[in-house]
Amino acid sequence: MSTFTPFRGVALGVVWVALFASTRAAADEPLPGPIDRATVVRAAVAGHPGVHAAQQRAHATSLAAASTGALPPPEVMLQIWQVPIAKPYAIGEAGMVMVGLGQTFPAPGARGARARAGEQMAAAERAMATDRMRLIQREADHAFADYVEASARHAIHVEHRAIAERALGLARARHAGGASLSDVTQAEVELARVDADVIGDRTRVLGARARLNALMAREPLAPLGPPIAGEPEIAVWDLPTSIAKAQESRSQLRAADAERDARTEEARAAAHEAALPSFSVAALYFAPVGPVPVHGYGANASMSLPWIWGEASARRDAAKEQAEAARSEARGASIPVKAEVAMADMNMRAAALRLQALRDRALPASKRSFEAVWAGYESGRTDVLTLLMSRRTVVDVESEIVVARATLDHALAELEASVGTEVPRRPLGPLDPSILGEGGTHDR
Repeated sequence: MSTFTPFRGVALGVVWVALFASTRAAADEPLPGPIDRATVVRAAVAGHPGVHAAQQRAHATSLAAASTGALPPPEVMLQIWQVPIAKPYAIGEAGMVMVGLGQTFPAPGARGARARAGEQMAAAERAMATDRMRLIQREADHAFADYVEASARHAIHVEHRAIAERALGLARARHAGGASLSDVTQAEVELARVDADVIGDRTRVLGARARLNALMAREPLAPLGPPIAGEPEIAVWDLPTSIAKAQESRSQLRAADAERDARTEEARAAAHEAALPSFSVAALYFAPVGPVPVHGYGANASMSLPWIWGEASARRDAAKEQAEAARSEARGASIPVKAEVAMADMNMRAAALRLQALRDRALPASKRSFEAVWAGYESGRTDVLTLLMSRRTVVDVESEIVVARATLDHALAELEASVGTEVPRRPLGPLDPSILGEGGTHDR
């Protein structure tokens, strides 16, 4: 167990303040160019006052821990006895004027135990500050995934609108040549529907952008470039590895362990105070007044009796129960963490399989179908309704791919949050059912 020193506490404070100041300045910089996930997450953590507040609380607890092992402050005493009531101002005629300096010494071993308890509580606060950062990172990760999804949907419908315009132009040309007017009206309806989709997508992009700006402590309407989505990815670690890493990395578990150790030290201090007395000593000076007109000195010593009345033993028993409860909490803290990791891991793998199936099979098939129907419409062998339905199928599949990609990104965000550290990733390759890890097979 490390020993807290004032220098160490001041150094931690200086590092935290400098880190906050530098990253806060970075968060205020304009971000008009394309942005990636790492930039968003870093800016969100840097600009969040809650992170700084949690770090300052941890620093304050560290400073307080240094004082718990010190002696209580000494006491200065002044006593004046037997001043005549008829002459209350006649201090020189008092029976005694005494000045003293006293010091209390707590039960042996109690101060050290409480100092160690304070240091462990400071460690728990530092862990909770790290956990606050983890939650902010998760929220920023989810917000960026929404931004990517909204932007991708918008791009799909913009492309679909260009094709719908081409279809309308062909329908009008064919109508001029004597073809039915219904093709023109059906193409116009489709174009109007696509316009509505484009408007809705644009609104969602603006909303996602405003949310990201707010999370990065920027003005909601501040300029923000388009997202850099990159290729879809999947975690490199398998489930057992992710769980093992979570046991090492989750600040929640470190906080539970630190609180357990703190409660144990507090129980040890209470046991010392219940079994051993505390002492008080004082050095006294007597002024030459009244019946004793000479300078004098004296001493005083006292001792507590913690065995009387049962108050100290009750505090000892209560502290012992608190320590036992903290040990149980520490043992149980890993259970929900394992469940979170397992759920996030399985959601990630299921989303990856769905994305692979849509990307590698459904999308190529729908595009081949549309190309054949388009060629048929240009040659006059197919009507516009068939063309529009074929194109709508492509758009639907592309939209499902966007949703599947967003689901995968959200699952990865949850996986990293549940593990408590950055999870290495690799590009999502061709369709591979073994991604689910059935039969003990996992991607590595």
